[in-house]
Amino acid sequence: MRVVWGAATHVGMLRQQNEDAYTAHDDLFVVADGMGGHNAGEVASALAIDVMKQAALAGFSSQESVVAGVNAANAAIHAASGGQSDQRGMGTTLAAVIPLPASATEPQRMVVTNVGDSRVYLWRAGELKQVSVDHSYVQELVSEGLVTPEEARVHPRRNIVTRALGIEGDVNADAWVVPMIVGDRYVVCSDGLV
Repeated sequence: MRVVWGAATHVGMLRQQNEDAYTAHDDLFVVADGMGGHNAGEVASALAIDVMKQAALAGFSSQESVVAGVNAANAAIHAASGGQSDQRGMGTTLAAVIPLPASATEPQRMVVTNVGDSRVYLWRAGELKQVSVDHSYVQELVSEGLVTPEEARVHPRRNIVTRALGIEGDVNADAWVVPMIVGDRYVVCSDGLV
């Protein structure tokens, strides 16, 4: 199946430094959003992208292998975070779409994964749906029925993430396998886009 893609990043209107990093290739689409307010967010996001690229070179063959790549990125950031005082506590969110090869028993499909509030959307058959689920304080409130999605968008604590790469020794990445259909369009983005 032919893949057409584009990619861009911008510092935005509020910050002086862009702490986002990304990679986009036919077999790997990843966005990492370094955590502002923490040390070295730009280092964490770049390291996450580098580790995911290395994992892609080894080959992603399953949902589990993609999650293993995310776990390797977490371990690398967490280890680097302890080495230098200016990098202590660094972290990043991550969202990715990774095509898996077709096999004799399975058609080609995509693995969608995320940690934090970076997102993956799928445009299919004229409808845009968010595939990923934010790991954030306000998403927990929405899931518990304590606030509406509309209230969450303006909540004063809407930027607090509950999971990120590099903060803890272990991380729980969510991942979904999505069948690939001709005409699908994915958007992999940081929370700055939404």
